[in-house]
Amino acid sequence: MRPLLRLLPRVGWAPVAVLVFHEWLVHTPYRQQLDFLMHYSGGVAIAFFLWHALDCFAHWFGRLTVFARYLFTFALACTVGLFWEFAELYSDVVYGTHIQHSIPETMRDLVADATGALTTLMLIWLVRCFVKKSDAADQPPVSQV
Repeated sequence: MRPLLRLLPRVGWAPVAVLVFHEWLVHTPYRQQLDFLMHYSGGVAIAFFLWHALDCFAHWFGRLTVFARYLFTFALACTVGLFWEFAELYSDVVYGTHIQHSIPETMRDLVADATGALTTLMLIWLVRCFVKKSDAADQPPVSQV
């Protein structure tokens, strides 16, 4: 539980910021124009959060390989996006809102979620490559005898 409590202030701000911005956006006339950007941002934020959250749960399922960590992060981020769409459908059916206008619009939302998650994972990969190279550059050369 302790690692999760440390995680929330460190990376939990990202999905919270997207949710706060989304809540503000739905009360403006720009909701429809910025819908793709909101879903994309949600994919970015949740993938960032989940990448770091997987460390917190390593004691349950063991330490993941790097490939498995990328794969799980992507799959979980897409799952969060899918359940977001389920929540929109529920809101439309139960509360009579009109969030989902068409199947193509819902599919674009899911594509935006997945694209945001992929963007985050590509950025994480680039940062990891850069850090590895700079760490190697900081090491003194090995003398050969």
